[in-house]
Amino acid sequence: MSQPEERLFTPGPTPLPPSVREILARPILHHRTAEFQTVLARVTAGLMRLFRTQQPVITLAGSGTSGLEALVVNLCSPGETVAVLNAGKFGERWTKIARAYGLTVVEHTERWGAAFDPEKVAAFLDGEAAGAGIVFLTHSETSTGVLNDLPTLTALARDRGKLVVADVVTSFGVHEIDFDAWGLAAAVTGSQKGLMLPPGAAFVTLSEAAWARSEKAGLPRFSLDLGTARSNLEKNSTPFTPPVPLVCAVEEAVRLIEAEGPEAVYARHARHASACRAAVKALGLEMFTDSPSNGLTAVRAPEGRDGQEVVKELRERRGFRIAGGQAPMKGKLFRLGHMGWYTDADIRDLIAALEDTLTEMGWVEGTDARSAADAVLAEAVG
Repeated sequence: MSQPEERLFTPGPTPLPPSVREILARPILHHRTAEFQTVLARVTAGLMRLFRTQQPVITLAGSGTSGLEALVVNLCSPGETVAVLNAGKFGERWTKIARAYGLTVVEHTERWGAAFDPEKVAAFLDGEAAGAGIVFLTHSETSTGVLNDLPTLTALARDRGKLVVADVVTSFGVHEIDFDAWGLAAAVTGSQKGLMLPPGAAFVTLSEAAWARSEKAGLPRFSLDLGTARSNLEKNSTPFTPPVPLVCAVEEAVRLIEAEGPEAVYARHARHASACRAAVKALGLEMFTDSPSNGLTAVRAPEGRDGQEVVKELRERRGFRIAGGQAPMKGKLFRLGHMGWYTDADIRDLIAALEDTLTEMGWVEGTDARSAADAVLAEAVG
């Protein structure tokens, strides 16, 4: 007998809506045709609406990390000093990319699980980072489930004459992003999170100030040259072969988000996150952070317990795939993903599976996580 399809509740990749699957199964278009150019034009316009920007949104073949790297190499010059706000694996990634290109990095670090304190960041920007022209940061830190206050942090940096470059990979399509109003210099997201698509595409957008800086930046780039990509995009084309099926599916993903309404999408994510948090409390477990993202719920493993065991047991016993902790947090937490294509029923199924699994493992006894989650979902709908 064939195994039942595994149910994904990871913070990426996320489940694919049926209509997205249907588009991915269609015969492929050639990318040097008027038909594909028309699709790319609509996709670009749709992404601009979701980013809330008047600037073009460039589609790149590659993971979200490719988008991070593209922003580093297009905005920086050899030997330059840049600032990074680092409180997790993806904050670290900004640092690793910058150092790989020979940049000098000054970091403001927080413990994993903490959000950035604006007062501490202001002191950092006035002190160690005073000579840095760019600040790289992460909006939703996937490794810890933390949501940082991007508008406030951006304003702090802008007041000091610095450009802010943001990783919004696990916040785009989950939390509000207002690129122009917040004064961001650049932002990057990926296909396999809130956009409900397979991995394989990154999307970046730059402000006029960032575009002006990129023209003078001196780091080497070729396939990640955003200036070349922008010139091609003006003709609704790409300089290199794009991930054609993904580009076609982006249009459907944007349509789904706009049909539901972006504000309703953000509210749905907030409802699902609140239900998961209520369930965690009812289970007698602790959230890993006090500043949680609505895209995932990070749960601290009790002392003497291994969070990886929960991941293994949920997958093997019930076919639910969640995520464990990363790097130093491996074994110390587990993460429930709920960004993208999920219904209230899906969240109820996840909580039921989690409660039953933890009970069988002897982690909890006599809990009522189902009712706690149901109360939140019912209240929000009512």
